[in-house]
Amino acid sequence: MRHASTLPDGTEIALKPGILLIIDGLGDLPVPELANKTPLEAAHTPVLDQLAANGLYGVVDPIAPGKIPNTHSGTGMLIGLLPEQAEYLHRGPVEASGAGYKLAPGDVALRANFATVEPANNGFMVIDRRAGRIDSGTAELALSLCNIDLGDGVSASILPTDQHRAVLVLSGPGLSADISATDPGDKRLPAAVVACRALSSDAAFTAKKINRFTQIAYQRLNDQAVNVARTKAGKPSANGIIVRGAGAHFELDNVVNQYGVSAAVVSGCNTVLGLGGIFGFEAITDPRFTATINTDLEAKISAVKNALSNYNMVFLHIKAPDLCSHDLRPLEKRDFLQRMDAALKPLLNTGAVIALAADHSTDSNSGLHTADPVPALIWQAGLTDNPADEFNFGESACYHGNMPRQTSHEFLLRVLSQMGYSQNIVDPR
Repeated sequence: MRHASTLPDGTEIALKPGILLIIDGLGDLPVPELANKTPLEAAHTPVLDQLAANGLYGVVDPIAPGKIPNTHSGTGMLIGLLPEQAEYLHRGPVEASGAGYKLAPGDVALRANFATVEPANNGFMVIDRRAGRIDSGTAELALSLCNIDLGDGVSASILPTDQHRAVLVLSGPGLSADISATDPGDKRLPAAVVACRALSSDAAFTAKKINRFTQIAYQRLNDQAVNVARTKAGKPSANGIIVRGAGAHFELDNVVNQYGVSAAVVSGCNTVLGLGGIFGFEAITDPRFTATINTDLEAKISAVKNALSNYNMVFLHIKAPDLCSHDLRPLEKRDFLQRMDAALKPLLNTGAVIALAADHSTDSNSGLHTADPVPALIWQAGLTDNPADEFNFGESACYHGNMPRQTSHEFLLRVLSQMGYSQNIVDPR
């Protein structure tokens, strides 16, 4: 295990290893089915209770107070994205990175969903934005959408990632990422597939190509064997593609890299693996690491422990709580958090500083991301050993915690300080 590193000014410093747990969609609002507690407050979480009672705890604004984050921006900030560069981080290139595709200058990438659509009014209506959270057959479907000729030297390809998620990459001359989404979002469905629009004068060409692709995608997907079988089985057909988050090739700085911290990302989520790739972190994944409630938590924890032998900081991302909230399943979210809590126990004997936060809050009542801050904690062994019998780590307790309310960027600096990176970092305590 590495115990020292070199700061940018050449100073050698002693370090503790660090683990930052990113629990996707952890924050929530009170739920009637849980006696007006949040799923975290209703969960039995003795490990998290003990960590918070013997460490630092409070609330964190993923981006800034009052701003609603998403997975790529909220997670990006927790793993070192500089606040002043946040506007350059777009979902499409992140997803492309996670799929192992390196954008060339001039390429445009968009986050895509396989969706269930029906023809209507010279366009399409979205029936299910996630095609029933399809979890097999998307690689076969994507093959029918590879190297599509859109004319004028522009080609398009779909890269499948996990479940219903995919990436649309456009290559060719004259492309611009300054275009709108076709995804109608998590509003009342059915809803029309939105026509892609140019957001600047030089993007009309690209918007036209996206709208052409939407038509071709339906024509090619609707009669695919995967969808015929799904329809016969009473499952939603994955016969459409909706997109959002357009972006082009870019390079970003990272505070973790600036302070010489070697880092790895353990995840089964393409978005998070893509972020790690963009920042040059080691991506550690495994077929057992899914982005669903069935992910193998014990295998993820084992991977974190092994990674500490080679890296100063290990980020562990867990997606399932967010999915439970989006699907309005607060009781399943509570139950998963209890299972997660038990799985974390082997990390307590690693000697690492352990921190926990989230990319955003997701309301189990509405299924939507909110601007509410997320509960967070930082712990390291040997400071105190107070009993946690009366402590309940959750949103209410964290609003009155012993850490000031802070942004994710400030929280990460605090974690680095606890690890030993006190020089050139203002001591947050």
